[in-house]
Amino acid sequence: MLDLKKTALAVLVSVSSAGFAGTMGPVCQPGNVTVPCPSSAWDFGVQALYLKPSYSANAVYVGYSLNGDRQIRNEFEPEWDWGFKLEGSYHFNTGNDINVNWYHYNQSTRRSFTVYSSTFEANIPYSTWIEPKWDAVNFEFGQHVDFGEYKDIRFHAGFQYLRLEHDIRNSNGVTGAVHPFNLEFKGFGPRIGMDMAYNFNDAFAIYANGAAALLVGDSDANGQSAATRLYISSSKWTTVPELEAKTGIKYNHLCGSGVLTADAGYMWVNYFNAQHSVDLAEETNVAFNGPYIGLKWLGSI
Repeated sequence: MLDLKKTALAVLVSVSSAGFAGTMGPVCQPGNVTVPCPSSAWDFGVQALYLKPSYSANAVYVGYSLNGDRQIRNEFEPEWDWGFKLEGSYHFNTGNDINVNWYHYNQSTRRSFTVYSSTFEANIPYSTWIEPKWDAVNFEFGQHVDFGEYKDIRFHAGFQYLRLEHDIRNSNGVTGAVHPFNLEFKGFGPRIGMDMAYNFNDAFAIYANGAAALLVGDSDANGQSAATRLYISSSKWTTVPELEAKTGIKYNHLCGSGVLTADAGYMWVNYFNAQHSVDLAEETNVAFNGPYIGLKWLGSI
């Protein structure tokens, strides 16, 4: 009898709750995780990059000037300039691809300052010229995975080769002395990443890409210190971590035997402790960031 009462009470509570809450809505079903059907294709792409370098620690400053009891540091701000990215891929099997891409950037900036000189005990005219050079070649093996109808991710792993160089010239406006300096890092190491996309339809999509690398190589510094006037030469074997990110929008247009893709976005790349500062007292991060636009052609085989 007691069990019967408990059962009846449970039914009444259930019915009462249903009366207040209404009928149950549709249950959400997770999308299927799939890979594309077997196919073969190739692609070639080019991007125009509009980038600005940036640095960390005291590497962004060129001396200081004195104004009464105030010390005013001179910040060296590099110019924006153009670079490019070239890439090519071979697509095969069920969403696999092999991709090779090359980033290139080379620009120069000249800035003039007044710098306090302990020799003259006064502020003197001074100029600094810096030319950063960036070449990064990535070798990627990718796997495309669809997460439901609208979302997909390309997982990739591979290697990066990096050549990062800075030519620097500091000029004393009083004595006319020029102090040249060269910083260079060449490294190679593993790299992994993900390219995530949300497809509104067959044409438009937004995306966010991320990657990380761990590069090992030689870091060299050669030249004359403007502070000590000594000639400096150093070389060391070091490890440089790298992080990069992109976000943007793309448009796909079907053209008979292939697909033409136009995309635009913004990118960030940072190499940690990649190079010495001019007087070797510390190291600096080297970063590149800015917008880009590009075209890619995908053709079937």
